[in-house]
Amino acid sequence: ALQALNRLSDLLRYALRASQQRWVSAADELAFVDDYVALQRLRFGEGLQWQTEVDTTDWALWACPPLLLQPLVENAIRHGLEPQVAGGHIGVHASTRFGPDGALLVLEVVDTGVGLAQSPAHDTNHPGSHFGLAQVRERLATLYGAQGTLELIAGNTRGTCARVTFPLNSSAP
Repeated sequence: ALQALNRLSDLLRYALRASQQRWVSAADELAFVDDYVALQRLRFGEGLQWQTEVDTTDWALWACPPLLLQPLVENAIRHGLEPQVAGGHIGVHASTRFGPDGALLVLEVVDTGVGLAQSPAHDTNHPGSHFGLAQVRERLATLYGAQGTLELIAGNTRGTCARVTFPLNSSAP
């Protein structure tokens, strides 16, 4: 219980600080998500597998909208892993790529959950359906226009990938 309270207070402190800023570093955002999953692992135990894969970029140099990834990880847990009871795997992949308009930051949250078609969030009658995703899309559109995207990609048989792409900006705090 003490460990959970300490993790929760760290998460709340970051959320309060980050919500007052226009940008945080991508490194801070990735660390926040890592802490969030650590708290969820206290709840799920070893049934929740977690992995981050990031390329060798110095993520502290790059700006990221605050609290962008956590709703995607929360959706992966709530709508992907919880319905299958046995847990599963979530991975966050961070990389850069070059598009026609310059460098892009690509952040992916991948889960081995029930998949889009079987998820309770897929049901439009489900209370709160798509709220987190709508907020992420709205923030990306406001900050980046058409260059900021959120795609949901269904796995072949199970799982989902939520891919966020936006211009690489070195205006990190």
